[in-house]
Amino acid sequence: MRARRVCLTAMAVAAGMPAVCLAQQRPEGATSDSAQARAVAVGIVAADNARDLRAVLSLYAPDAVLLPPGAPPVVGVDSIRPRYEALFAMYDPAIEVTIDEIVVRGDLAYVRGRNGGVLRGRGGAADRPLSDVWVMILRRQPQEPWRITRLVWHGSSS
Repeated sequence: MRARRVCLTAMAVAAGMPAVCLAQQRPEGATSDSAQARAVAVGIVAADNARDLRAVLSLYAPDAVLLPPGAPPVVGVDSIRPRYEALFAMYDPAIEVTIDEIVVRGDLAYVRGRNGGVLRGRGGAADRPLSDVWVMILRRQPQEPWRITRLVWHGSSS
């Protein structure tokens, strides 16, 4: 298999990280690192669906940044917490995730995927169907598991 060169220059700079080129894309599950990166991406959806705030927040690095569509960046896990508290108060998530790509290089990983499903309204709130695409950048510190450091998403087009 020929290695592909994947450059995250624009995305990394926009996310406040140094630009990085990933020299090789490994097939999903080919290494324990890619399996662990996949587990974080799938795990955050499972924690969302369980409305488990503690589990969700444990997957983010303390300095994580959310880049939501049409809104300013949300910086740091302490700022991310209220977004999830509001989400879980209004909805019972029933999110379905598809992982499209995982690239691991050293202590950084890039995961790209799609979410479908629905946020089921609570207390009279209307249901909200989901059709999002996203990119998640993970970082691993020595003696620490992979953590989400950047998460960017937007609605997918039909």
